[in-house]
Amino acid sequence: MHEYSVVSELVSALLPKLEPHPGHVVDVMLVKGELRILSDEALRNAYELLIEGTRLEGSKLVIEPVTVRVRCRSCGYVGPAEHVREEAFHFAVPILSCPACGAEVDIEAGRELYVDRVTMKTEAPADVP
Repeated sequence: MHEYSVVSELVSALLPKLEPHPGHVVDVMLVKGELRILSDEALRNAYELLIEGTRLEGSKLVIEPVTVRVRCRSCGYVGPAEHVREEAFHFAVPILSCPACGAEVDIEAGRELYVDRVTMKTEAPADVP
């Protein structure tokens, strides 16, 4: 399961960065391009398993999708591109072409995969009389 190894790396990289910050982690925002061949459900399931017993336990993995955006090498079109969204896509490399003229395109967005932010809740200091 590829998603498990991706989330394992995410958790391993994130935990040391949280050490100097007090508080409880609420959300981890993951930005994921739609060309990343990763199941959102599998990512969330792996996250739930891998955060048990860590400082991230009880937090939620929020996945923010990024749609595909291409630039045509021929006509200059910039915008979304159609691609197949079916189970077979998980096992194939998508081939994108310009929706305006059919020429080759450069991918400008849709391959992202990074942690954008972490939301934390800190305890309010106790009132000192």
